[in-house]
Amino acid sequence: MFNPILDLARWLQDTSLRLDLSQSTWAVPIIGAIHMLAIAWFGGAVLVRDPRLRRFRWVGLSILMFTGALLFWSQPLRLYYSQFFRMKMLLLMLLLTWTGLSALLPARRARLAMILSIVLWAGVVLASRGIAYR
Repeated sequence: MFNPILDLARWLQDTSLRLDLSQSTWAVPIIGAIHMLAIAWFGGAVLVRDPRLRRFRWVGLSILMFTGALLFWSQPLRLYYSQFFRMKMLLLMLLLTWTGLSALLPARRARLAMILSIVLWAGVVLASRGIAYR
């Protein structure tokens, strides 16, 4: 059966970068700390409505995605088989879709959009904690 994500995880598992990351004492914890700081940066930038500060949102998101990719690279097969990781990725895809769809909603539905977005983000946080402890 053709599974490109499993093939990618297997390929990443055999790279020298994965070996370097997994055997280093400090690499994964430092990357994880930067990932958490990027979450705070991105979350804070989303809450600020000033259009001049919009670039900070993209910087935070870029750091978040880069460090997330490195964290995945450090344990690709473990994360591939993790139900919590799959749930997190599904919720992130739903969030991305919802963000695009909520822009089309009338203004009177903004509160509903905000509540659903917060619920999805809470799910991402809980799934992330499950990854760490499972």
